[in-house]
Amino acid sequence: MESKIFSYKADGIVLAPVDGQLSISPVFDRKELLSKLKGLFNVDDYKVDERTLDYKIKDGQLYIEGVITKQAEAKSIGFMSGK
Repeated sequence: MESKIFSYKADGIVLAPVDGQLSISPVFDRKELLSKLKGLFNVDDYKVDERTLDYKIKDGQLYIEGVITKQAEAKSIGFMSGK
């Protein structure tokens, strides 16, 4: 099974300072972001492994990191029965 790691920059989701100790991001929909990621990788037959997703903040910007895996073709096993 082929796997790759990715880092996705979530544009527009940047921390804004509230006071000297607190910064908050704007409201965003995690499911919408995940759907967008799935669409990006689905073209190449890769699937996002949701168990590996990690939300990181770098310089105030949200990044989503994780693993994608290539979809293996299903192998069918035929059984023959005779009388």
